[in-house]
Amino acid sequence: MHLMRTLRQSGFACFLLCTVNSQASIGQMFINEIYLDPPGSSGDLVFEYVELRGLPNASLADHYLIVLENETSATANPGEIEAIFDLGSLSTPFLGANGFLTLRQAGGNYSAFDSQATNLDNTLSSFTWGSGPTTSSVGFSDEGNNGVLENSGGTFMLVKNNGGSATIPFIPALPDPLIDLDVDDDNELDAGTILDSWTVFDSIGINGEASDINGLLYAPINFSAGTPDGGGNVPAGATFIDAGFEIEYFGRWGNSTGSSADDWHVSNLTNDNASGYQSTGDFRQSAEPHGVDAVGQFVETSQGVPYSMNLTGTMGSANLYIEDGDFDAIYNGDQYVFDGDVDGSDFLTWQRNFGFGDGQHATRRHGDANGDRTVEGADLALWRTNYGTGAGALVGIVVAVPEPSSLVLLVLGSVALWRKRRE
Repeated sequence: MHLMRTLRQSGFACFLLCTVNSQASIGQMFINEIYLDPPGSSGDLVFEYVELRGLPNASLADHYLIVLENETSATANPGEIEAIFDLGSLSTPFLGANGFLTLRQAGGNYSAFDSQATNLDNTLSSFTWGSGPTTSSVGFSDEGNNGVLENSGGTFMLVKNNGGSATIPFIPALPDPLIDLDVDDDNELDAGTILDSWTVFDSIGINGEASDINGLLYAPINFSAGTPDGGGNVPAGATFIDAGFEIEYFGRWGNSTGSSADDWHVSNLTNDNASGYQSTGDFRQSAEPHGVDAVGQFVETSQGVPYSMNLTGTMGSANLYIEDGDFDAIYNGDQYVFDGDVDGSDFLTWQRNFGFGDGQHATRRHGDANGDRTVEGADLALWRTNYGTGAGALVGIVVAVPEPSSLVLLVLGSVALWRKRRE
């Protein structure tokens, strides 16, 4: 699919863009994933989640994840802070030992998490994020106390407050107005606000639904379900991407750190039975029409993810990342490390991932040579057939290739280890 890309060329005058670009690499803390619109009539009450990534065990003191309103209406004013996660208020206000933090609504049935990550769900209500300290153990508060992220999207900003109590972001009690960071609605965040006292580590703008494409966004990188007349409403110098579909999920592509379209994956997820959904929070890549190999199918992804791929199975760890050729029907040799050679390094990749996939998740980078989405003995046979082919210097000269008898022992050992892991 082809995404429409627009760059407003009037320079990087926007304060936010300068802050984000200069601080993201220094702070090494990123928005990793946000699932803001799960399917079903009650999906956004229990299945929303947020994930952050950074240095192992990094402190979250004075850190906030905020959402700026994108809509313009009688009840919505773009640039206002409409939702906040107070990360310093968490019971464990640190990233995990592996550098990840996952926050979840109450009532969801996600079950697979990396044990090295900090994984927290709301324990002060039966469902939703709650709103305020009496109903949210994950530091969430929002306009209207609804306890959910708006399906329309907004601008998501990961910030650190350096100005003390005077510049803390908060949701005021009614009837006081929300904090507005774009008072004149000119699509540029205002200087002279509390923003001046913040470090902005990461930011992304989302207009999630077709009815919201006129929304104002404020990040260096912005995705939308469509393009309004006159082009996307983003700051000078920012990138606007027309995804061409409803955006329910967005996340970093692998362990990316930049602010280009290639650094992010936006998608629409599904719980349709045809996708292989198991009713355990394993939401899959959506498409229209549903079904594997359906005729005329349009897959709603910005990164070429195939229909039915599980997108919510990496909680507390690196996101999905697909190398070029991972899903090609015919592979050029049987490389798994993409260095131009079929050699000992590819064998080690196969060995490390033996048994992975269950017919759904394995790709070429895991060691799946025959394209059946599982790393198994048949892939090893193809590797042996192709060993020694390639244009570069063979790593196999350094990494010794086992003799056939040794391969049998390695396979048996791998099978035993795989069975032990599954028990």
